[in-house]
Amino acid sequence: PEYRLLEKNVEANQLQHKLAIGKNLPTVGVGAGYLYHDLLDNSRSCGVIFASVAIPISSWWGGSHSIKRQKFQIRNAENELQDKSELLVIRMQQTWNDLQNAYKQLDIANNSIKQAQENLRLNNDFYKAGTSSMSDLLNAQSLYQQSCDRYVEAYCVFYVKQLEYLQSTGRN
Repeated sequence: PEYRLLEKNVEANQLQHKLAIGKNLPTVGVGAGYLYHDLLDNSRSCGVIFASVAIPISSWWGGSHSIKRQKFQIRNAENELQDKSELLVIRMQQTWNDLQNAYKQLDIANNSIKQAQENLRLNNDFYKAGTSSMSDLLNAQSLYQQSCDRYVEAYCVFYVKQLEYLQSTGRN
């Protein structure tokens, strides 16, 4: 949508340029008229053709400056289109990279949960066998809970980055 707005800005400036040129062109008006009347058994018909030419001599000086100004505005709009379209591409690439990083973080958090779950299982077995202390079991439970929390955070970040990517590519 942003790119289309930039294109419309260029198009609007081109139309403004055409309007500025049109204000300085001569205008020609042509008309015709026909009249017929029958009054007191006296019928007459009359036809008129007329033409008008208006040449805006007084506005040529200011008009040429206006046309030049419009040309500069067209160039500025085209440069803005090019610059901002490049920035849009950069933003899309950046959001794609962020999305890829968020996915990797989500995968790392998922693996962390698996490792913490296995650690918790082993510590629970060791505690039941009497070879581990309660503090080791509680520490393993704490690590498991932290891994789950990191996974939830990574999951939220991933979906936020996904929405940002969809927005930057105009697909939301």
